[in-house]
Amino acid sequence: MELLKRRFAIAFLVPTLFFIAFSARLFYLQIYKGDVYRSFSEKNILRILELPAPRGRIFDRNGEKILFNKPSFNIQVFPREITNVDKLAGQLSELIDSPKEGLQNKLSKIAKKNSFHPVTIAKDISWEELLLLEKNKQALQGIFLELEPKRFYPYEEAVVLLGYTGSADINELKNLHIKSGSQVGKIGVEKAFDSELRGADGLKYIMVDAYGKAISDSLSESLPTNRKDKKMVYGKDLYLTIDIELQKVASEALGDENGAIVAMDVRSGEILAMVSHPFYIPEFISKKTSTQEQERRKKKESFLNRSTQATYPPGSVLKIITAFALLEEKIVNTRSSIHCPGYYFVNKKRFNCWRKEEGHGHVNLYKAIVESCDVFFYKFSLKLGVDRLYSYMKQFGLGKETGIVLAEKRGINPSTAWKKKHLKERWYPGETAILSIGQGYVTTTPLQISVITSAIANGGRIVKPKIRKTDKKILPFTTEEPQSFNKDSIIFLKKALHDAVNGHQGTGIYAKSSIVPVSGKTGTAQVVSAQVESTEKRFQDHAWFTSYAPSDSAEIAVTVLVENGGSGGLVAAPMAKKVIETYFRLKKERSEAQVAKSN
Repeated sequence: MELLKRRFAIAFLVPTLFFIAFSARLFYLQIYKGDVYRSFSEKNILRILELPAPRGRIFDRNGEKILFNKPSFNIQVFPREITNVDKLAGQLSELIDSPKEGLQNKLSKIAKKNSFHPVTIAKDISWEELLLLEKNKQALQGIFLELEPKRFYPYEEAVVLLGYTGSADINELKNLHIKSGSQVGKIGVEKAFDSELRGADGLKYIMVDAYGKAISDSLSESLPTNRKDKKMVYGKDLYLTIDIELQKVASEALGDENGAIVAMDVRSGEILAMVSHPFYIPEFISKKTSTQEQERRKKKESFLNRSTQATYPPGSVLKIITAFALLEEKIVNTRSSIHCPGYYFVNKKRFNCWRKEEGHGHVNLYKAIVESCDVFFYKFSLKLGVDRLYSYMKQFGLGKETGIVLAEKRGINPSTAWKKKHLKERWYPGETAILSIGQGYVTTTPLQISVITSAIANGGRIVKPKIRKTDKKILPFTTEEPQSFNKDSIIFLKKALHDAVNGHQGTGIYAKSSIVPVSGKTGTAQVVSAQVESTEKRFQDHAWFTSYAPSDSAEIAVTVLVENGGSGGLVAAPMAKKVIETYFRLKKERSEAQVAKSN
């Protein structure tokens, strides 16, 4: 019996002692050392790291990188970790180029959010600032350095074509279903192919200690479903049809002039070069600048792609279509001729021949194109009429978009109905006369003129311009609305355009090349009335020249527009010649290099 009692006492005593020891330890941890461990626990904080997806790279047709990413560092702060706004603002202001007061305002607003998500307070900091922050980061409570890919443009000649990125606005956030602060394409190629280039940002959940050191980076499995890690998806790479070497030469040819140059493969519609001046510096767009500096840049730089978004009166390059319409409607034939005294009267109003004040003398259609005689077109356009001319201009693509993926303007293709609708007025015969030589209400883009030129060059088919290079074979002469033009009229025009460059009296003689036979048409478009006499450049005529080569088996069309450049023959033609000759020089060099490599 005694033995049983002793065993029962021991059995009761052991759990009792264990319970007392456990209670004592619990009292020590929760009461005596409670504040210490509570503080330690609270400093082990959950952080949500955002993983920005690098946008896809962009290459030219030969695989040259023309837009890619470089590392950029942003300063982020975690709202729940801000305990002393004034202290943190003071510390940061000593390390980065930002006043303490501004940082205090930012941090005060951020601290109220009480969120695990980081908030960016400074973007693209300098290397000096980065080194200082790294050196002092343990003293900076709640501060985190984010590595973000930044777009880098190695070729300034292509920036207007490529465009730039920026933070998504309210409409973009809603339509694209992306988070605030996401970078999206704003203009140019960046915008046209944004959904492919953008990729998808990722998220990662980690636990850090009081010093910001990661304790665990594998929390996804233990977190609720709505707080799982999200894998980052890289943006897709994009290959364009442009040749960056040709792009550089076209930009160099345009020089300090404002305007545009478009080079296009006449067989497939592939854009080989698309230059617009003036251009801008993409890296500066997101930088904070003073109002004065912003105004200065607005005057010097332009976001407008003049190849597709600027419209101009086409001047005498429109005579290509007028001549074709006259032939097709049998208003004239290749033998029709008139005498040009240097002017023509329409309802007692004098219309001058701007190319030659003293007149061209005996002129037929061939000579009217080669020497750009206005009087010939004045006279016969009145028999043609504006509405029939409108029909042919429409067939060649004027007044409507070309179908390229870039933003573009339609321009104006006027008619009697157009004028009645928009101006509430009837059409006058004199307006038909000046329309026939590319003046008056008609406006067009350089790309539209390049499409017209390609149609003549390739034998009479409209091609749809393309900017994206694909692995698929691009069938030539693709268009949404196929047009097939009379071959005889095309052959006649090709002969005249060849001699406009290579003939002794041709207006495009400055485009004549010893390397390859070039065909083309000059144009000089009035900006203001002839009664305005001024030497100011802004009042000078626009200079046009559109061309293709080789004349007998065309590959490339080049259209040049120089704003307020004056004479198309003197100013624009030499620019086109430079681009065309470069195209064939590069073609030869690359072919020889390929042969050498294969051997």
